[in-house]
Amino acid sequence: MTNKEIILQTALQLFGEQGYDRTPTSQIAKAAGVSEGLIFRHFGNKAGLLAAIIQEGLAHIADTMQPYSSASADPREAILQHIERALTAIRADEKFWRLATKIRFQSEVSAVAGEQLGAVNQFVLKHLTDNFQRLGVEAPEEEALLLFALIDGVCLHWLQDTVRYPLNSMKNLLIKKYRILDVGH
Repeated sequence: MTNKEIILQTALQLFGEQGYDRTPTSQIAKAAGVSEGLIFRHFGNKAGLLAAIIQEGLAHIADTMQPYSSASADPREAILQHIERALTAIRADEKFWRLATKIRFQSEVSAVAGEQLGAVNQFVLKHLTDNFQRLGVEAPEEEALLLFALIDGVCLHWLQDTVRYPLNSMKNLLIKKYRILDVGH
């Protein structure tokens, strides 16, 4: 792993645990075993480091969604795949999602990364809306917003209690509901 990758992983861990505003670059440098100057050389400043972490996480999300986001995919299957992958990704990329969640609730940090996260939210909502529209749903945008909120709520609850919250059961229940839901009528 390169020094740059070590810095990114260390910052992701510390920002997620302590929050962006409570994590100085000197602490990141010490934990990563590099000089603080190296952080500035690679990322310019702390905000640049956060932006790089978010960019890397969002690229991973886009890669995850790619196989089922095309217009040729069966719309119901695409919705089911979205539920499956979103609620699997939260466990696989817990550190990133913990950080992204904290960012949403810190207005001073949201200015740094909010635009990037907002763009991904819009991409996901468009994907869901398009699929609900192809299924003939009467109000596809509202249906997409509802599913987005359901997934978001499940993720928030799991992040609050990763030991006891039944993430897999909630994922399976959502998949079951959207598999049998007669959304076209």
